[in-house]
Amino acid sequence: MPEKVFERLKNNIQSEWKIAFFSAMIIGLLTHIYAFTHRFPNHDSLHNLHSSQAMVTSGRFFLSPATAISSFFDLPWIIGLLSIFFLALASVSLVILFNIRKKISIVLISGIVVTFPSVSATFSYIFTADGYMMGIFMAILSVVLLKKYKYGFLYGAVLVCLSVAIYQANLSVALTFTTIWLIHEILYSTITFKQLIGKIIRAILMIGIGMVGYLVVYKIFTRIFTVQISSYQGLDKVGSLTLADIPRRISQIITQLKTFFLRGFMDGYSINFLEMLNAVVFITLIVAALTVIIKRLVYKNVGKMAMLVIGIASLPFSYYVAYFVSPSAFYHMLMVFGLSSVYIFLILIYDRVDEMPKLAIERLSSWATVIVLACTIFNFALIANIAYMNMELRHEKSLSFANRLVDRIEQLDEYPEIEKLTVFGNVKLYSQLTSEIIPNQIPEMTGSVGEVFFYKPYSYNELLDQFLGYSLQNVSDEERDIIEQSKEFNDMGIWPAKDSVRVFNDDTVVVKFEETETNQ
Repeated sequence: MPEKVFERLKNNIQSEWKIAFFSAMIIGLLTHIYAFTHRFPNHDSLHNLHSSQAMVTSGRFFLSPATAISSFFDLPWIIGLLSIFFLALASVSLVILFNIRKKISIVLISGIVVTFPSVSATFSYIFTADGYMMGIFMAILSVVLLKKYKYGFLYGAVLVCLSVAIYQANLSVALTFTTIWLIHEILYSTITFKQLIGKIIRAILMIGIGMVGYLVVYKIFTRIFTVQISSYQGLDKVGSLTLADIPRRISQIITQLKTFFLRGFMDGYSINFLEMLNAVVFITLIVAALTVIIKRLVYKNVGKMAMLVIGIASLPFSYYVAYFVSPSAFYHMLMVFGLSSVYIFLILIYDRVDEMPKLAIERLSSWATVIVLACTIFNFALIANIAYMNMELRHEKSLSFANRLVDRIEQLDEYPEIEKLTVFGNVKLYSQLTSEIIPNQIPEMTGSVGEVFFYKPYSYNELLDQFLGYSLQNVSDEERDIIEQSKEFNDMGIWPAKDSVRVFNDDTVVVKFEETETNQ
């Protein structure tokens, strides 16, 4: 009977898992409820208010089933709850993976997982967020299965395959937390070097089988649906990286790491609270890790020490593995959830410190860990809400501008015959707050920063249709080329000039926001 099943489940759920789950749910909802209870679309949201998320051409063949749970409508509250639910399960998985026992450690891990900027950036694409968070959960759970079961590398491979089939960036998540688990084993377990090599081999098998499975299934999907892979993120150039590209990619990794953690110290931006916290995090992490290595005599085991150095050195490559898959791949905030492991590993060290540590350095690093990471979680929550505030301002400006644009169109003599709309360039709605202050104060939050959410010419058509009920067709590329090369277009003024809105071919309204290369 269902009652018996639920009773057994209840009895098998450990208290640490409950703390992780409910901490993640509470902190997650408090942090992101602003986004979950409003509709702040970005450029992609305009054509995803209802979408099956069938992204086979982008290699995301499992994204559609993953997002189907919340329907294919853009429902911020439902999708938000499901997203936090999956992140809560990811937090529980981390507690199981690293056998976390201290309550403070569990709350801190849950806080990092649900507030990390990659999560907040993903919520600017709320229509697909639940699928992406499911992918993160699957990637971390795969490592748990690898650890706990004899054939866990096979079970984990299935989850790696599905996780990457939701979003390819989840390969970084799987690689990162597999590496962190192996480093944790080196530092704290009593396994022999031979046993360690066995675990490394099983980890390689899990990732390898999972990725081979992903490629096989993807090939099957593309043949069944007769689709060609998209050029987005260099997907059409996978495997074409050359040796000459590697130094450039390594340089990009170094730049990306410095930009995320210490941008204010490196790139001329004002130093904000996040960079200060990160500086303390790194100092504390280095001191705490060296203390563990010395106290547990890890340095005396040459084999383990060599594996530890290799593991640490490999982490940047795990974070940015896509750089070595395609020469055209680039990273943005949605793709770097693996960087959360830096904060999580500091928590793992704190969790293993004795309740009454003998060394003063351990007491100092423990207090520093709790204080700096609590402040970091709060700061991440602030960053999320600043980004959401920018989305609200951007939405209001975009919608207000759309009303102005419709008003201008309605004043045209040809208005009753207009059936199509195309724009050249993009409207500029500069304000110091959204254009300078916010971008300088928070990390580059892909999808949530910017002045407007118009992205391509079709964005204007979509906004007018979805939010103002004024449906105008797009024009073809050939029609745009003919218009752009015409004398009439060349004579048009730049918005908001009176002649910046003009009708071509009797039924096509053209708006000129900027001079094009053809006319310059």
